[in-house]
Parts: sequence; structure tokens; C-alpha cells
Amino acid sequence: MSWLRPIDIWFSEQVLPHERHYVRLARRWTRNADEATDMVQEAYLKLLQYEDWRAIHDPRSYTVTTIRNLVLQRIRRSQIVSIADIPAQDLLEVRDERPGVFDIVANREALAGLLADVERLAPACRRVIRMRKFEDLPPREIARRLDISLSTVETHLARGMQQLMNMRRALYIHDPAAAPGNGNEDERLASR
Repeated sequence: MSWLRPIDIWFSEQVLPHERHYVRLARRWTRNADEATDMVQEAYLKLLQYEDWRAIHDPRSYTVTTIRNLVLQRIRRSQIVSIADIPAQDLLEVRDERPGVFDIVANREALAGLLADVERLAPACRRVIRMRKFEDLPPREIARRLDISLSTVETHLARGMQQLMNMRRALYIHDPAAAPGNGNEDERLASR
């Protein structure tokens, strides 16, 4: 096998053995088997063209990230609509997409309820939830700032989210009309 380049050997030993995993993830992200296969092949091509391939410490994770980025690029491209594709009457029609007063009030009430529930969490969970969900900090940064391990951050985040879901579920058990999408908004407002 002296005709194989070093990158070919690396690729066959470090990347290819995980192909089923790549295809499974790509299929989950694209919801299309053919497109998933295309994404994996495109990622392989990028890897084989990467000049600094020796610097990749975790080829499996790097390949998954490459596939995910390719899927995201394809999604972004598919969402771009040419103005030539829009019928003329649709260009002239102007709609007010702003939420109505009812939606604004309902969303503010829902947010106030959620914030109150967050305040009822255990202090460690509350801190991590605030940093992750409200400040949009990545888990590694939260771990660094709080001087705790990444797995502890993930544990607090999971516990906090589970507790919030349980609080919301308990609210809906006591007041089924409060459940989102229940369609009883008018009845709920009239009973207040």
C-alpha cells in the first residue's frame, strides 16, 4: 500500500470507521437520506483537501462539525428567495406582521411566569440557567466563570430545565386552559 498518501491512511483509519454515525446524524439533520449521503461525501472532500489535517486532534468530532456546517449552509441557501420568484401582486401587498395587543400582553404574562419559575430554582441551577438561556453564554464559559466542571454545568442546566418543565406542567394540570394552543384563551380572559 505504498501508493497511499499519509492523508489517505489517516482518513481510512480515523474518519471512515465512523461513517454510519455521520450518515445517521446527517439524515437526522436533513430528513433526507440522499441529501444526508451528499453532505457526508462533501465533508469527506473538504477533509481530504484540508492541508493542515495533521492538526485535527479529534477527526470524528471535526467531521461531524463539518457536516453540520454544510447542512446549515444548505439550509441558509434554500431560504434565500430571488425577488424574481415572487409574483408582482405579492410585492405590492403590504401586511402588518407586528403582534397584536393580546399577543403582546399574553407573551409578557408568560415571560413573567417563566421568570418567576426561574427564581424558584435551586441557586446553582438558577445561576446556570440565567447564564445559558438569558446571557447566551456557552457551557464552557459558564464553567470557567463559576469555576466548576463542564459536566457540572450540564447537570445544573438539565436539572433546572427539567424543574422548569415540571413547574409549567403543574400549572397546566391545575389550569388546563393555560396550556399553550389549548384554544381557550378567551374563556381564560373572561374568567379573570
